[in-house]
Amino acid sequence: MALLNKIGQVLTTDLTKDFKFPKKSKAVENLEFTFVEKLKKCRGTYQLGKRVHYSQAYLTELIQEAVHSCPSAYNSQSARIIVLFADSHHQFWNIVKDIQRQHVPASVYEGIRIKLDQCANAYGTILFYEDQRAIQQLQKKIPFSADDFPLWSEQTSGMVQFAAWTALADAGLGTSLQHYNAQINHPVAEHFKIDENWLLRAQLCFGSIEEAIEDKIESVNPDSFQVFS
Repeated sequence: MALLNKIGQVLTTDLTKDFKFPKKSKAVENLEFTFVEKLKKCRGTYQLGKRVHYSQAYLTELIQEAVHSCPSAYNSQSARIIVLFADSHHQFWNIVKDIQRQHVPASVYEGIRIKLDQCANAYGTILFYEDQRAIQQLQKKIPFSADDFPLWSEQTSGMVQFAAWTALADAGLGTSLQHYNAQINHPVAEHFKIDENWLLRAQLCFGSIEEAIEDKIESVNPDSFQVFS
């Protein structure tokens, strides 16, 4: 009987050790908010500069890893990325200027030109494309979802843009997301010899932050977030 009591005490002691959950450390609690804090850094800024201490190779790898980590419907992986630095970056924004000058009234163009100059002042630009051939192939392969693939493609592009934006913001860089698409798609493709099946969806300028970013004003809408259980 004494032996059984002894064994019981040992088992109780061991089990207590194994199942005793320590309180969360401050470091662990902080880590839980790391991702949310990164999201808060995703703020568009128009005053960007070229004072970037990262190499082009590092930034390219960072963007590539962020993009490749994104999910896509049916693993379509339809996103295509072009990163522009130096002369190519400036050539792109000069093309956008020329196209805008042709299609926008002179009275309006001056304001647009100022905005485009701000984009050109950045260190680089990411061009986000969606490969229409890849989408069409999936439509043929899975016909019952054919009508959904264009929408899923847009969702994929949004996630890729968000991932690249977050990665750059977390690296301490400023960013500005632009959407000069339909009118510039062909001229840009022609200039940079881009596959004609790639459809331009957005552009993300990035560079050093040259002015303080104002705090974001949150719009309070009680209907925008609901929870059911």
